[in-house]
Amino acid sequence: MPAIVRRLLMLAIVSALCLAGDVTSAAEVAGEWHVSPQGNDAHAGTRAQPFATLERARDAARARDRSAEAINSDTIWLSPGLHRRTRTLDLDERDSKLVIRGPADRGARVHAGRFVDPAAFVPVRDPRVVARLDPAARGRVLVLDMKAAGLPAVAVPPDVFRDGGGLPELFIDDARLPLARWPDDGPATMGDVLEKGEQRGRGGAFISRDDRVARWRVEDGVWLEGYWRVPWDPVTIRVAAIDPATRRIDFAGTVSGGIGSKYAPKGKKGDGKEPWWAVNLLEEIDREGEWCVHTASGMLYVWPPKAFGATSRVFVGGIREPVVKITGARAITLQSLTIEGGSGAGVEIVGGRDGLVLGCTFRKLGGTAVVVTGGTAHAVRSCDIFDIGDAGIRLVGGDRAGLEPCGHEAINNDVHHVGIRRKTYAAAIHLGDMSFQGKPARDAVGCHVANNYLHDLPHAAVLYTGNDHLLERNEVCRVALTSGDVGAFYSSLDWTSHGNVLRHNLVHDCPRANAFYVDDGDSGDTIEGNLVIRSACGAFLGGGHDNIVRHNVMVECAVGIHVDSRGVSRGCHDNPRLRSRLASARADTEPWSVRYPTLARLLDPATDAGRPHGILIAENVTVRCGTSLRKSGRKGELDGVSIVDNLDLGKGTGGDDPLFIDPVKFDYGFAAASPVLRRFPAFPRIPIESIGLQNDLHRPRLPARDAAAAPTGPQFDSHTDLEATNDAAARADAARKASP
Repeated sequence: MPAIVRRLLMLAIVSALCLAGDVTSAAEVAGEWHVSPQGNDAHAGTRAQPFATLERARDAARARDRSAEAINSDTIWLSPGLHRRTRTLDLDERDSKLVIRGPADRGARVHAGRFVDPAAFVPVRDPRVVARLDPAARGRVLVLDMKAAGLPAVAVPPDVFRDGGGLPELFIDDARLPLARWPDDGPATMGDVLEKGEQRGRGGAFISRDDRVARWRVEDGVWLEGYWRVPWDPVTIRVAAIDPATRRIDFAGTVSGGIGSKYAPKGKKGDGKEPWWAVNLLEEIDREGEWCVHTASGMLYVWPPKAFGATSRVFVGGIREPVVKITGARAITLQSLTIEGGSGAGVEIVGGRDGLVLGCTFRKLGGTAVVVTGGTAHAVRSCDIFDIGDAGIRLVGGDRAGLEPCGHEAINNDVHHVGIRRKTYAAAIHLGDMSFQGKPARDAVGCHVANNYLHDLPHAAVLYTGNDHLLERNEVCRVALTSGDVGAFYSSLDWTSHGNVLRHNLVHDCPRANAFYVDDGDSGDTIEGNLVIRSACGAFLGGGHDNIVRHNVMVECAVGIHVDSRGVSRGCHDNPRLRSRLASARADTEPWSVRYPTLARLLDPATDAGRPHGILIAENVTVRCGTSLRKSGRKGELDGVSIVDNLDLGKGTGGDDPLFIDPVKFDYGFAAASPVLRRFPAFPRIPIESIGLQNDLHRPRLPARDAAAAPTGPQFDSHTDLEATNDAAARADAARKASP
């Protein structure tokens, strides 16, 4: 039976059971088990006598022979309440065709946090500690002895980290409390960079602009988080020394390229705009809710919220393994659950097929909400994912060598406020994993991402790599809130990533992000029929090949469309990563040579692979954009770019008015008298009503589509580095020609 038919059959059965409303309807076709926080594993597992644990219900289901059943045949029902977890719930092939579900309101909370008695927090009495506290915090800060409270010891964080460094997370009354930091509002910026610290074992050094650094005790551990070199790589580094007299700060660890902006003026080690913060410092607990942990003593200090008291629910992030792990199973469904509290992933699916995560809520997790690795036709549908330390959804699978699709899906999910611990490369949705900081890439082939609402994110909405993905009808807004040089949809550094289609998406109110960013030679994408409003750039093509941009509408963007020849100035022709990916694809043999016949020309030594070729930019509409079409490259470098019949309506007033139907309601369709339809009578309509979240049984209400003020934080223009690189290349070229 084809995967799509199996998926539709499974969804029909699950939906029918939902509509029935009475759990007893499931018993007619399946075994049925009940689990309650007030249950007992010695019970029979009925509604009247429920089990206490998921493992007991799982084992009861395993004991029933389901081999002859063609559909999901057993259901474990979780009653409302807190189902506490101290270890991973492991499911495997024996659990195939099993449904684990809670009530429709998702009131069954599968909780992996470690709870703490509020009475274990006591006032700070040690005068040495009191003296270090900010005056506003004295008498308000409480201390918890973590060992006495039964919590595991916290290791000293490494000298350099990007993911929280192993520090715990603290929650009081279901609110994640912020780790103490300075400054509280907005970053500090570096003064003079004294040493870049590019050599391993020798950290950088800079001058702080503020005397406050003299308060910090280096011997107790001081870590600074910052965008030290580039706006897409925040790194936390341990401080080795602080000179109170000069405000000089020396680092104990190094980062690639050293500290100081990559884009600093020539001759400068930095530009004075590099943003940074101090984190986890006792001295910087200066407002309600802030806290820190002193790893050497095992003491946790917190200025608790006003409502904190004997009945408060307090927990720290729990198990570092997934809350639920499914390995090699078929057709397991997790439905209408709330999964929370762990320090690692919420759900991990490895191998198998037809797994379904349906109508669940993921929150208060330290890792990624849902991770799918391998297998076929797994789906995450109609879930709410927020307050997440790492990414929202990661889908990996398919066979790149044979271009065999995995068929994984992310459909109708609301994903926001992820990347709390790992601020970049922790997107709402990942298709494959890009190579980053020495980690190898993991491919995905043939994923489908549709009707998701991806918003309020520190970095990208979708990071994708691999082939033959369809990304359609998604709504994206307010991304790149604390980073830069990124796209709402972003892919990078792969000539072979052909076959990806991005169509009928809405990207709005992303002033620091390019809507569709095909970066550093990435190739083979089709960007078609999208609507981009109030963003940095609509479609940004960074030096790749065979990309198509057509029938898009860009409104009030700084730049409508950008195309450049950065592959020349950056030496992409001989880039080891690009060449390695090309060689491994075997572009001159089937199926690659049939599916992507233009790719093999890059194997020809006579082809200048640094120059873009096969690019088509056609019949796009720009309205009130600062620049409608921006081209960057020296003479002849963009000869392989075809720019055909695009329409710029300039200021969008008078005769240039596009005559949108109702932009206040996000209806950017064109009225019959629009100049767009006069120019392009058959211009394809963008189906705005089918973009973004859709009502279904698991999402009966939809959030209002809204715009917001431009985000604050570090600023970056994706074009700045390109101009500097091209200028430097031109100077070097001129110098070579002038030399004897």
